[in-house]
Amino acid sequence: MESINLERNYVLNTDYRLIDDTDRIILVSDRSSQYFFNFIHPMHAIMLSFFKGDKPLKDVITEICSFFSISEKNAVKTISPFIKNSKNTGIEYDDKKFVFPKNMLIENKNNIIRQDLDHMSYMINPPYDFDRIRFTKPTAIVFIVNTSCVTDCIYCYANRKEKYKPLSTEQILSIIDEAYKIGISDFDVSGGEIFLHKDWDVILKKLYDCGFTSNLSTKVPLSKSAIDKFVKTGFKELQVSVDSFNPELQSKNLKTTNTYVDKIKESLTYLDSKGIKLIIKGTQTNDTLTTKNIEEVFNFIKRLKNIKRYMVSVTGYSLYKSGKEYHRIKPTLEQIDEISKFINEKRREVDFEMPFDDQQVLKDELCNYPVFKGRSLCTGNVNGLIILPDGKVTICEELYWNENFIIGDLTKSTIQEVWTSDKAKSLWDLNRKNFPKESACSFCQDFDNCRKGKGVCWKMIVKGYGWENYLYPDPRCPKAPELIYDICSH
Repeated sequence: MESINLERNYVLNTDYRLIDDTDRIILVSDRSSQYFFNFIHPMHAIMLSFFKGDKPLKDVITEICSFFSISEKNAVKTISPFIKNSKNTGIEYDDKKFVFPKNMLIENKNNIIRQDLDHMSYMINPPYDFDRIRFTKPTAIVFIVNTSCVTDCIYCYANRKEKYKPLSTEQILSIIDEAYKIGISDFDVSGGEIFLHKDWDVILKKLYDCGFTSNLSTKVPLSKSAIDKFVKTGFKELQVSVDSFNPELQSKNLKTTNTYVDKIKESLTYLDSKGIKLIIKGTQTNDTLTTKNIEEVFNFIKRLKNIKRYMVSVTGYSLYKSGKEYHRIKPTLEQIDEISKFINEKRREVDFEMPFDDQQVLKDELCNYPVFKGRSLCTGNVNGLIILPDGKVTICEELYWNENFIIGDLTKSTIQEVWTSDKAKSLWDLNRKNFPKESACSFCQDFDNCRKGKGVCWKMIVKGYGWENYLYPDPRCPKAPELIYDICSH
């Protein structure tokens, strides 16, 4: 680490947020490439919150010295590990080790002023709990506004057969208000299609006014008037799904008309002219995961000025389509390898990001201890919840209305009441004694560390063993039985 210059201005990296979780502080990363969180001591949160970016380091040190009643020497010693730390940093405090990600405090070259930091917000009283994974209150919400679409994709992941009474616009706006008041950090909108809701602009304006810059995605060819209306909501970014610019392939895979591709191109061109940051995402089948197809999309979008990302994603197994259909449309390993190399080459030509998500579930990853141990944390019912179009609340976007995962109903309860409901807590605080004997989880000695640690992928369990066997182990677990349904890509 370089020597500290007291004249320089440092700011808490805007990739990170600090959240009061009642009995600990949560450090959350908002980087687009990944999401993670760590639990940290309130002392560290208070100290970091002084780095708003509005004054040089010497003045911040003076404030810290005054607040903590410590010497300048001790203040500099405490702060030093966080300044331009090039790798994760472990710090011991109160007989507990806390891990902080890299680049916590960075030089404020862009004159950033963070309005979200207030040291008084992180002054919480002990006892602290740095071990419990589940948050005291939710921080993230995904609202599935509807299950309506302009396409009928052969790989669709949505439950479009369920009949429901949709929330009124007034109820939706009320939920957004409540989310803002209780301090929800992220409120994303999914579907279906937000642009097929009669009051989509009213909903988006409310979200924007509450500070929720939600991730929005669409397959709708938006007219110029709709785009003008979208611009007025305040949103400055939109993901548009583009699998192909070949009308024949789009008609085959999305069940669209021959004019669909031209209309999507017109929408993209006009959105770009309005300065909207565009994320292009393709969900590719064996028909569309070809260099010819990907290059055609690439050559069109690279001419636009406001492309932020072009993400190529391989279609995965859907709970709402037949396994036979999935294995008919899935790309081959040779296709995936070819496109991976192709994308690596094309990245050199453009400034925007080009991630490739192959979504592979390989047979050798099942019953595999290293793979299972290295799995990502399931955040369902840990820090967030999913609101269905009728107000019911579930823990995973693809599980929809299955009663085993419904934890509440926002037409009858508040967000916090749902979060602290008996159903929500029992789904988190599972007891292996309640598991069927045919499930290896019922006698696993590592049950608590597994289920209350990184957890399991519920949708992967259901995909592999069926809805009735949702209490089976995660298919990647070494104790998992052989799959009932073939969800493997290869």
